[in-house]
Amino acid sequence: MTHSDIIDYLETQALAAGAASFWHGKQAQADINYNAPFPQALLFLMPSKLKQGNVTVQCAMCFISNDQHENGSAESIAIVDAMDKLTQQFHVLLAEGEAMELVDEVMERAPVHRKGSSIGTGYYVTFSLQTKMVC
Repeated sequence: MTHSDIIDYLETQALAAGAASFWHGKQAQADINYNAPFPQALLFLMPSKLKQGNVTVQCAMCFISNDQHENGSAESIAIVDAMDKLTQQFHVLLAEGEAMELVDEVMERAPVHRKGSSIGTGYYVTFSLQTKMVC
């Protein structure tokens, strides 16, 4: 798979898991797009390794929802719970996927909470995917 194939694959899986919009690259580095539907999946730049005909891609994503509440409020905690479930479903889809292999079936996660106008509430996840080289 190529770089754009991997982005398309991750977008398909994120939307299937329950994200309402998907952003990558420079779009994911910007402030939250409040004009796009929530929850949002943000894919950051993906470093990769080439070895023995395989491409191993290191992925970092954030699954967030619009949180206009105080941290620790019942509403904010409900958003974290919803993003927890969404990332669990995303993990299942990646683990079951045939186009790419989720390396060691591992996804690391950490909750994130809104701070100012540029960070949403949800989960930050990291994982590695492996696919065959296309040359």
